[in-house]
Amino acid sequence: MKSLSKFCLIQTFFISCACATAGLWSPLTLAQNDPAKGVTQVAPLQIKPRTPEVEVIRLRAGGLPDVTLTSNILFRVLAAEVSAQRNVFIPAGKTMLDLANEIGDKRLARRALEFYLAGGNLAGALESARLWVRISPDDAEAVSAEMALAAASGQTRGLTSALGKQISTAKDKSAAIAQAVAVLGRMPDRAVAFSILDGAISEGNASHLPAAHLALADMAEAAGQTDRALTEARAALASSPRSEDAAMRVFEYGLKVDKVRAETDARTFIAARPDSRRLRLMLTSHFADQHQYDAAMKELASMVKRYPEDFDLIFMQAQVAYRAGALDQARALLDQFVSVQTQRQRAAAEGATDAPAALSDAYLLMARISEDQGRLDDAVSQLAMIEDGGFRYAARMRQAVIRARQGKTDQALALIDSANADTDEEVILGASTAAQVLRDANRIDEAIKRLSAASVAQPESIEIKYELGMLYERKGQLKEAERLLREVIAQDPGHAHAYNALGYALADRNVKLPEALKLITRALEISPQDPFILDSMGWVKFRMGERAAAIDYLTQAYRKRPEADIAAHLGEVLWLEGDRVQALKIFKEGVAAEPGNATLNETIKRLGVKL
Repeated sequence: MKSLSKFCLIQTFFISCACATAGLWSPLTLAQNDPAKGVTQVAPLQIKPRTPEVEVIRLRAGGLPDVTLTSNILFRVLAAEVSAQRNVFIPAGKTMLDLANEIGDKRLARRALEFYLAGGNLAGALESARLWVRISPDDAEAVSAEMALAAASGQTRGLTSALGKQISTAKDKSAAIAQAVAVLGRMPDRAVAFSILDGAISEGNASHLPAAHLALADMAEAAGQTDRALTEARAALASSPRSEDAAMRVFEYGLKVDKVRAETDARTFIAARPDSRRLRLMLTSHFADQHQYDAAMKELASMVKRYPEDFDLIFMQAQVAYRAGALDQARALLDQFVSVQTQRQRAAAEGATDAPAALSDAYLLMARISEDQGRLDDAVSQLAMIEDGGFRYAARMRQAVIRARQGKTDQALALIDSANADTDEEVILGASTAAQVLRDANRIDEAIKRLSAASVAQPESIEIKYELGMLYERKGQLKEAERLLREVIAQDPGHAHAYNALGYALADRNVKLPEALKLITRALEISPQDPFILDSMGWVKFRMGERAAAIDYLTQAYRKRPEADIAAHLGEVLWLEGDRVQALKIFKEGVAAEPGNATLNETIKRLGVKL
């Protein structure tokens, strides 16, 4: 009764919000038909206190159902909207869907669909979309929503013909193809999606269009059919020789088939159409990824000559120089970029230019260069130059981390506390950064205290719960760690590191090994290439006596991430298996990489290894 009374108190306040959101009627107005004037007049809504039923309200004319709005209907609409505001989406969707069924209003069906989607319930969303179509069969948006949700649910019968008909009858076939791609984009089976699109385009008599070839190229690539993707991209370029979009796909998909030819094709197109900025930047990025930094810089220099007012190209040159290890050259280019962007900022009204964001990017890269050169005070000063709201808080956190690296833990914490977080995301980032600083300073109790307070303030934060669980695990309080990590898994069943952390904690203590194996197996299913999860799998296999499998997993992990903790595990298993030469090699590499690593040093001492 208490919650119902509270609900009644806020009912009047939310009436206009809920009804306007659902689109049912104008807020706090009563529609009255005046036959003499032939128009709908709007009079103030009169709500009488202590009346069990709201006075009769007629919806506006215009094809919508003529519904008598009772207090029951109003209450249900309002209850659904309030539930949605509280993130309780599934019951809100069911309430709206039931109501839409009863009164036949397409807007309620659409609202139900939105609620179900927000709650991640595809079945409910599809049911709502189908009701929407039944109520309004000529509504193109409803039909498209139904097809998309059916595809996402794996219900594809008749979808090829339906999409083919849409394409065939559309005045703008390219737009219809784009809509078909949007419908199929949510399908989990990309190969089936490609097959349906191929058939729909063929049935829609649109196979000759460049847009059709591009759509098929993208869908084929998503389905892993790279040869077909390249064939379609080449067909698109042949039918539209000036299309940069087609040339970009020929280059992108061609790289996976024949890199040399793909580069040649891109250069040929650029030579004929040097204004192809996007393709040129793709080529530059490719060169940089291949460590062909001279070729990347040459391409950018050519573009700078052609587009002297495109200042972003200077920043891109700095990025390439940084990746090439030419730190002084990168710094000089950034100085030039900062000078230009500062002038732009001064010359424009506040908010009228992207110069503040551009300057933030530059100062971030400058700080990274200073860190790489060991000039930590310079890095802190450069980060202090960042004033753009989207970057400022993160920059302050980076300053704190750098001060902590210098051993100035209290100064780092003062930076964090004075940064003034404005959003929940920033609050979480600040708490996590403070915990990291304290953890690295081995002030674990303080870190736990900070994160515990943050968890009370942000009870739904998975990040804080995970970090707090890891701190408890490090402290040896396995019960608390296990509780928090299980909460993370319950909130986010796809959180690979939570499964891994809990599984490793159990395996490292040699307890509940079957459950540890199950947890780590799940983590590996989610993230099969993660070296830390591979390390955990190797360790639990070792604990279970499967040393050959342990060496296999640990070797994979060490190759991907030759870190001291993994070296400790791999070295120990090799040592116990009698491969002392390889174990010594791994131990020495680990010590050289991180001489103070506690896990590695403890392992070497316990085994009596002489390095």
